[in-house]
Amino acid sequence: MYWFILVYLDRRMGNPEEALQKLDIYWNSAVEDENLSVQRDALRLKGLTYVEMKQMAEAQRAADELKEMIEQAPNKNLTSWYDLLMGMIEIEKKNYSKAIEYFEQGLPLLGAVSGLRIIFAESLGRAYYESEDLDKALEEYGRIHNPTTAGKLTFGDVYAKSFYMLGKIYEQQGDTAHAIENYEKFLDLWKDADPGITEVEDAKKRLAALR
Repeated sequence: MYWFILVYLDRRMGNPEEALQKLDIYWNSAVEDENLSVQRDALRLKGLTYVEMKQMAEAQRAADELKEMIEQAPNKNLTSWYDLLMGMIEIEKKNYSKAIEYFEQGLPLLGAVSGLRIIFAESLGRAYYESEDLDKALEEYGRIHNPTTAGKLTFGDVYAKSFYMLGKIYEQQGDTAHAIENYEKFLDLWKDADPGITEVEDAKKRLAALR
């Protein structure tokens, strides 16, 4: 298993402090080995972890350092990593239009098979949803299910949760049939999930009410 998957699991399971501890180890090892690629990835993940912890000053410092490292790299398409991090920072600031601008700026820089495509789709969907543009949010969350969108296996939780978000959007739009369909798909995918997961419990309540 790649090291960044371990960090990702810590973040998704609500253990950001453990994620940061792992990232410090990977960072120190990468510095010792002069591995700039791992250093850049560790910075990106540190920044995203700080965003989830609402430590925005630390997240911005990580973004600034990441930008400086990318500017020194031969592959300028790595700017997409910076755009993703900055977009997430702007979402937390409720600057949704700026967040969308970053995401749309970074998305074309990704390779066709990049697993980050699904993360960009989820991020754009969230930005549009929180800015109450439900039609665009529906489009972006739906993009996650596109056969050409890479990353479904690596980020299976994002794929599953997209059905939950589609259910919420359809419900808000008054499309009960599609809302029920997506809630059912989500709950079927996570039927063996640990009890107490917020999205699972909420989907069950919403589905029961719609029926």
